Amino acid sequence: MNKNSPATNALKLIVFRVNAEQPYYGINVFKTFEIQRAKHYRISEIPKANEFIEGIVYIRNQPVPLVNLPRWLRTDLSEQEERNSSIIFCNINNIQIALRVGGIHQIITRDWEDVLPLQFKEYMLVDRNLNYTLLDDGSSVCLILDVEYLLTQVLPHEFSEIQKDVQNLSLIDFEIPESLKNGTILLAEDSRSAQMYLKNFFEKFNLSFKIFENGGPLLDYVEKLSDLSKIPLIITDIEMPIVSGHEVIRRLKSDARTKHIPILVFSSMTNDQSQKAVKELGADGFVGKLSVEQMVKQLSATARIPLASSFS
Repeated sequence: MNKNSPATNALKLIVFRVNAEQPYYGINVFKTFEIQRAKHYRISEIPKANEFIEGIVYIRNQPVPLVNLPRWLRTDLSEQEERNSSIIFCNINNIQIALRVGGIHQIITRDWEDVLPLQFKEYMLVDRNLNYTLLDDGSSVCLILDVEYLLTQVLPHEFSEIQKDVQNLSLIDFEIPESLKNGTILLAEDSRSAQMYLKNFFEKFNLSFKIFENGGPLLDYVEKLSDLSKIPLIITDIEMPIVSGHEVIRRLKSDARTKHIPILVFSSMTNDQSQKAVKELGADGFVGKLSVEQMVKQLSATARIPLASSFS
């Protein structure tokens, strides 16, 4: 698979459908490592698995849980659709999962400014953000799969353990840098589940923070500040609609007023290539999403040593 560089301000999506009744969906190419026809794989059942896990499939002798994505989307595949279905193998937050989907439609590349959030009315209670882009015909909508939210649903034990890890953090074991105690950390993150994690983490340590839905409002906020001395750290996701983390890093590190502020990338794309790419962009550190141990380590290192890389 020929993947685009994560250092560019563009998103490459594998576009697929689960069945003819569902819209198009897309997943970041960088979160995947292989696509295969489902009929080539034998599924081993897992006792007491939740309703979304079909079982285990093996790739390169490694067991990977198979998620029935149509079932998660509250639909079903016909027998014919199941025979023709594909499996997308993913690596998200250092967790390998396989997604059963219908048919692969195409691979597209979009600038982040062409990725937009779906707007919901106030009376529509939605517990996650949904982003979309248009396909090449200019009218077909492609919903971008919220993989962080997906993981909280299909692997709830993993997410609950992460929340427990946050609650069990010892304030004694973590020496909080004075700059963090006396300032306000700025966070750009569009995933609701990741926002919840960040909120719980920083409230645990009684640290002041502000969360922005994407890089645009964060950049606007920073631009209007007359005193930047109280901003000890900026944490940004890479994948965000309208203004991505790439643009946040580029703009802040190229501005003499803000280039001294450490930037920590918070991403579910945890492979070595992604970490190398954000380092080349100018980021000062990298944390895999929902990795409590990495967050504690990098938070301290990045806040203490401005402009000195905390990459391992």
